[in-house]
Amino acid sequence: MSKVTKLGKYKGIEVTVAKTVATTEEVNQEIEKLLSQNPLLLDKDGVVENGDVTLIDFEGLKDGIAFDGGTAKGYTLEIGSHAFIEGFEEKMIGMKVGETRDLDLTFPANYQASDLAGQDVIFKVTVHKIQTKQDASLNDEFVQSLSIQDVSNVEQFKQYMKAYVQSKHDDQYRTNVENALFQELLNDCEVEIEDQDIELAMQEQLDQISYDLSRQGMTLDAYLQMMGASVDMLKEQLKPSSQQQAKFEAIIDAIIIVEAISTTDEEIDEQFDMMAKQNNVSVEQVEAQVSREGFRHDFNRVKSSQLVIQSAIIHN
Repeated sequence: MSKVTKLGKYKGIEVTVAKTVATTEEVNQEIEKLLSQNPLLLDKDGVVENGDVTLIDFEGLKDGIAFDGGTAKGYTLEIGSHAFIEGFEEKMIGMKVGETRDLDLTFPANYQASDLAGQDVIFKVTVHKIQTKQDASLNDEFVQSLSIQDVSNVEQFKQYMKAYVQSKHDDQYRTNVENALFQELLNDCEVEIEDQDIELAMQEQLDQISYDLSRQGMTLDAYLQMMGASVDMLKEQLKPSSQQQAKFEAIIDAIIIVEAISTTDEEIDEQFDMMAKQNNVSVEQVEAQVSREGFRHDFNRVKSSQLVIQSAIIHN
């Protein structure tokens, strides 16, 4: 177990961190981004062109027989989005509303469905609607289409966006304050760090990376393969931050002892109840997944960190 040989100043740490105020330019940039992300779709006559949004039915046939996953009705497809296999969208160009066309295509050799990989197929496509995308205009109608509570006109929307941009700056400010305080704390303490604590901190970081990747539909192994890296290479990159994390946790644990910080059973019950409501599960289900003593230890660390933050002197 790592040992704190010198517990430096942890109350009343002074740091200087600048605050940022949202500017009109920033607010306008955010508004422009929203306008570009929410274009108007206008029905058009004529033929399908690159960039158009189409409403289609399609049926995929291999040797004259429909294959699994190759059929849909009322599907919205933007031409040029490359959402379908190569050639599909390109061969739709020139089609009219009501027209049905057979698209002769070939699946890629590395296609995920092995029975279709490299195979010649026909997609029978019918176009029901063709629309063009037009940049939205900032007006009350656009604002109301966003369905923001208590925001129904342009002036209210501008105030809302100003508050949104400022909230991002405020979040970053709080992060900068914490980073500055904890760096001062690390600099003023001395710790003999055990290898096992560094390994534990490193595993926590690997677990977080794996979780973040899973939310994007990717595994850690697939990510490393794509980057041409290995777990050992990633661990080497994480080693400095893992050492810092292990040192910080040892200091926080030392503060817990010095300040006699504790978490009661009632506080744990309250937190478990909150977790159950947030995740729409029962308290019993939370208790089956979360160790009470492990949670008590982590919550003590939160309290210890908050003591450092709340007692600090912040200059702007």
